[in-house]
Amino acid sequence: KTERYYTVGYAPHNGKPNPPSAINLKGRWLEESGFITGMPVTVTVERGRIIIETQINF
Repeated sequence: KTERYYTVGYAPHNGKPNPPSAINLKGRWLEESGFITGMPVTVTVERGRIIIETQINF
């Protein structure tokens, strides 16, 4: 199990107030972990936790 550390930022909102929160995941570790560009994923949201899973089983 590998951990990565990010900070919640914001997504540009065309200069409008209160831009939405955003987390931008990137890195070669995504592909090494089975997340290939263009692959569909399922995002499950719980309080204090976000789970991202591929929709294709290996």
